[in-house]
Amino acid sequence: MAVSPEELDRAEAVLESVRKDWLKKPGVTGVDLGFKWKGGQMTDTLSIRVHVARKKLNIELNEMELFPTEIQGIPVDVIEASYAAQTSATSKPEMAVEGRGKRYDEIPLGVSVGSRYATAGTLGAKVIDQATGAEMILSNWHVLAGQKNVKPGLPIWQPGWIDGGTRVENTIAELSRWVLGPYDAAVARINGARKVKNETVEGRPITKVTVPKLGMRVWKSGRSTGLTEGFVDGIRMTAPILYPGVGTRFLEGVFRIIPRPRSIRDEMSIGGDSGSVWVDEESGAAIGLHFAGETGNSPEHALAHDINLILDHLRVKMASRSSRRAPRPAPRRAPGPTTRNRRSDSFWRWVSFYMQKWFVVKK
Repeated sequence: MAVSPEELDRAEAVLESVRKDWLKKPGVTGVDLGFKWKGGQMTDTLSIRVHVARKKLNIELNEMELFPTEIQGIPVDVIEASYAAQTSATSKPEMAVEGRGKRYDEIPLGVSVGSRYATAGTLGAKVIDQATGAEMILSNWHVLAGQKNVKPGLPIWQPGWIDGGTRVENTIAELSRWVLGPYDAAVARINGARKVKNETVEGRPITKVTVPKLGMRVWKSGRSTGLTEGFVDGIRMTAPILYPGVGTRFLEGVFRIIPRPRSIRDEMSIGGDSGSVWVDEESGAAIGLHFAGETGNSPEHALAHDINLILDHLRVKMASRSSRRAPRPAPRRAPGPTTRNRRSDSFWRWVSFYMQKWFVVKK
């Protein structure tokens, strides 16, 4: 299913010529480039895709709802799918799996996190502030912020409050920077109360990045579905997402992930997975920040932002395995034993050894 760079560039140029107009049409939930679907099966044909809330018969469509079958020689595909962010202050997420909703003394990636304005999402990655070198955590705006007029310094809890993380001692970071439109992302500065790892619950490191591409086999580690596997079937997407109390935001730099046949779990993403990071299976490099899933269908398809765009916008970089805090000074040792004490200790160790040996022999 390889697509040449020339073919992709040409298709993207055509998509850009219609993107804005098509997003204005009623019922459209997204436009992207991806593999064409036919009879419920994915083909290897590159197409411009229009996602709609409900597909209709041609006789039901008015002129505004019609799309051509191709444009400038590139096929056009219409896909029935609606998408929504999966965490908010009012929506209760699914139960955390595999203990990911508990409090961790050393915090791995892929576990429950959130602010007072979000029930719970996923801690996606550990990142570094490019200006100061400070350690931060990366997740979504609707996980770490969650309110329109939020202020810097908002406490971030691990676990999120729906999982019991509402006490002061559960604070692990303070909200620093965020964006909602054209991306859904935020970073919070780690306060040092607990160590945050740069590997997932499964022990998989997330320390480098690459560009999402069509056909990539990927995985993510999320609070609510655990380890899930997928396949990138669409890129260069723009999707309108409704955020309660804020309104609709047109999110860009999006790609879509679909389940792989015989994958670990049927569900790609559910409430509480927001903020997890998608990783390319072949290279082990991060490609995207998960923020939304398909509504009303199972298995659920997932949406994520190109992580390179997120890191650039928030002025952070991935934390490498070697990025650690400066070591703390070694504690001063108490004065050693005197010569007399050392001799006494040696004598009693000698007595203990032979007494044990004698009793073993007598048995």
